Amino acid sequence: MAHFRPTASSKDRMTTLPNPRESRTVRPAGRFSGRLGGLFRLARTATTVAALTVAATQLAGCFPVLAGAMAGGVTLATDRRPTGTQAIDRGLQLEAENTLNSRYNGQARVSVTVYNRKVLLTGEARNNEVRQQVEQYVRGLPNAREVIDELEIVSSPSFATQSQDTYITSKVKTLLITTEGIPSNSIKVVTEKGVVYLMGVVTLAEGDRATDVARNAGGVVKVVKTFDYISEAERARLDAAASSQNPPPGESGSNVPAQPAPLSPPDTPAPGATASPVTAPVSSPVALPPGRNLP
Repeated sequence: MAHFRPTASSKDRMTTLPNPRESRTVRPAGRFSGRLGGLFRLARTATTVAALTVAATQLAGCFPVLAGAMAGGVTLATDRRPTGTQAIDRGLQLEAENTLNSRYNGQARVSVTVYNRKVLLTGEARNNEVRQQVEQYVRGLPNAREVIDELEIVSSPSFATQSQDTYITSKVKTLLITTEGIPSNSIKVVTEKGVVYLMGVVTLAEGDRATDVARNAGGVVKVVKTFDYISEAERARLDAAASSQNPPPGESGSNVPAQPAPLSPPDTPAPGATASPVTAPVSSPVALPPGRNLP
């Protein structure tokens, strides 16, 4: 393959403007222009990527976002919930959030989190009557198997602490991702006024490890565990089923839905953390309420 070597004529094509910083190179014409054009574009792309990488490392607050983005690409492949249950969770969360936001606007600030058809309600309600109405509505949804009501009664619901809570959630998620032995993609993190709620399908050891990591994160007031616990044998089976029904790109795999077995009894809560009673996770996909499209 012939390699292009600059000649005297090609060197003369360097044009220098009055401002030295505005020097530019005119691409040579001829049979080498296409090849060099590709090299110029490649160099420009590499420079842009390098600049973005350096900028990201200078912004401490951006690291959790970047880590979350990298983890998001493999969430589906390692989530222990069957794909049907994941779809139901998304539909149930949209159904509840849209209704509550429109029905109780100004009376309550409710965040709805759903995992394995278990619904966690966090936020604030103006009075106990509004809180009871919210909980009653969510319990009546066809696909909600359990409701955990953590709403607080305040005279004027506000959004003052949401920014700090979002930062704590990102920090905890990043720590879970970077800690060995924690199935971070099978754990959901929610923060409300510094209280971190952990949801997911985990073993006792995984739950304890995740709780310790979350408790040691800066700004965390308390950790509340709402896990669905499984045995080691169930963990291995669910992980194998998740891999088979969500094979990596370019690989074939059978679409076998995971069927979670009855759960093991929860452990004794560690200091600073509480555990709620759990029931068996959904064993088969349940039809979504009519009239709702999944995202």
